Amino acid sequence: MINEGWFWALAGLSAVGLGLLIALGASGAGVVLMAILATLLMAGIASTLRRPVDAAWLTRWVTLGFIAKILGSFARYYMVQYVYGSGDSLSYYTAGTYLAGQWRSGTIPPLSAGGGGGFGTQVVESFTGGLFAIFTPDLLGGFVMFSMLSFLGQLGLYAAFRRWAKPHQLKPYAFLVLFFPTFAFWPSSIGKDALVILCLGLAAYFISRLLESFELRWILPLGLALTGLGLIRIHIAGLVALALVAALLVSKLRIGAGFLARGRKLLTFAGAAAAVVLAVTLIPDIVGLELGDLEDITPFTTEITRRTSEDGTIAAGSPVDSIVDVPGAVALVLFRPYLFEATELQHFLAAAETTLILLLSLWKFPAMIRNWREWRNNAYLVFCTLYTLAFAVAFSVVRNLGIIARQRGQVLAFFLAVVIGLGWNETRKVTRGRIPIAMPPPEPEVSGMAVHR
Repeated sequence: MINEGWFWALAGLSAVGLGLLIALGASGAGVVLMAILATLLMAGIASTLRRPVDAAWLTRWVTLGFIAKILGSFARYYMVQYVYGSGDSLSYYTAGTYLAGQWRSGTIPPLSAGGGGGFGTQVVESFTGGLFAIFTPDLLGGFVMFSMLSFLGQLGLYAAFRRWAKPHQLKPYAFLVLFFPTFAFWPSSIGKDALVILCLGLAAYFISRLLESFELRWILPLGLALTGLGLIRIHIAGLVALALVAALLVSKLRIGAGFLARGRKLLTFAGAAAAVVLAVTLIPDIVGLELGDLEDITPFTTEITRRTSEDGTIAAGSPVDSIVDVPGAVALVLFRPYLFEATELQHFLAAAETTLILLLSLWKFPAMIRNWREWRNNAYLVFCTLYTLAFAVAFSVVRNLGIIARQRGQVLAFFLAVVIGLGWNETRKVTRGRIPIAMPPPEPEVSGMAVHR
């Protein structure tokens, strides 16, 4: 086990040394210093987050996981800056730098001051400007800042799972959520993805606490997390609220008896249902859809399918029309591109990850079937299952495999919670020792003329 005293001392000396390099004007030293300080911060958060069940390894894993996150952020920066030379991250950085200057001058810029497109884009631009108001880093430093926010969401996803999981399931889940490329690479740049992972992680944790005890104190922070999520991607907030309502109906909840317990459940259900109604009401206005009747949905989904099929690697098929199309939608969102669909390096890397997810799912599928009777007893796994299905159905309108790969992090942690929570059984270790062939019978005790056996 790593000596934490030496770790903190080494990190502190590194920070001081890089501070001197910055004072001397060394190029890039500021970003490295920011990364080290962020790693120290995450190690401190992990020390606070750990519990007896994971105290022996969590701080070390979180520290290494954040280092992997920083490396993923550097790789994302290289792809945006040198491979493609364009991207949303560059636009967000430019708008954020401008808005930061407005804030520092004492002017409160309007939401549209960054010059962005849709409502969610304007929100992210304004958030970036506020984040940069005190200190505006270079582009790579901005990537590191947003990586920190995304990683906090990953920690929230782990903490949510821990409350409902068995001790032997924590390590495999933590490894996947902290180190998997989907989390280390895609949401590690300036933009919506990092903030969505942050809000999803917070919402997942508050949902796990709410389903556990139905204490009303968790409704307010959950509402704030869903509000932040809705400001960026209202459809994801709607899917989360819908899955929560369904989980309240489907799962076997242990909330005690009596009027107060039933009242807490009723109030929780009413609040979640209200969130669904609010999301359904706001989504059409934000995306520009007027739902006069259900027939308006068809041309809307057709238009999304057309727009996401104009470039890149396109998956054949159509959006979900009936229940028989749901397995195909789940395979599209979670397991594609397949290896035989890859045509370039980036595709092969994505296909390698989806292949691992597929193999893990097939490996644990028999155990998941055997343990399926326990599913309704674990309300958080019920929520994760329903959210995964809802996400797959909603994103079946997107046929571009590149877009799906970037969005997969918004559902993968919940799917892995189901796979590990139901399929990861404890392995019993058998200790092989020296076993004598035959034990001699005990000697009889002789006391005078009597023999006692």
